[in-house]
Amino acid sequence: MITSNERFEKLGFIADVPVMRNGKFTEPYKAYIKDLSPHTSLIVEGYKKKGYSTYRYSFYKVTYIKGGRKINQKVYAENVSLVKVLRQVTSFLHFMEKGVKHG
Repeated sequence: MITSNERFEKLGFIADVPVMRNGKFTEPYKAYIKDLSPHTSLIVEGYKKKGYSTYRYSFYKVTYIKGGRKINQKVYAENVSLVKVLRQVTSFLHFMEKGVKHG
């Protein structure tokens, strides 16, 4: 069975490790990052949410300026299943590829 990390890596994302705070890891958390430019990235975050047996995911694009200040964020999916977030990400990447080839 293919893992979520492997699925996102095939799409060009880098799997990020959970954040450690005060000597222990934060809530079960997954993050996948794909840089589109030096200042803009696609981010998928997976997290355990009360009431769900599987991870829930958010997918967004974020742009930072020099110095690390966020200047723009566009959310494409929130609180969705792995299947739905993969569909959203694949669709977004396909749209971008078409734009690059024809734009």
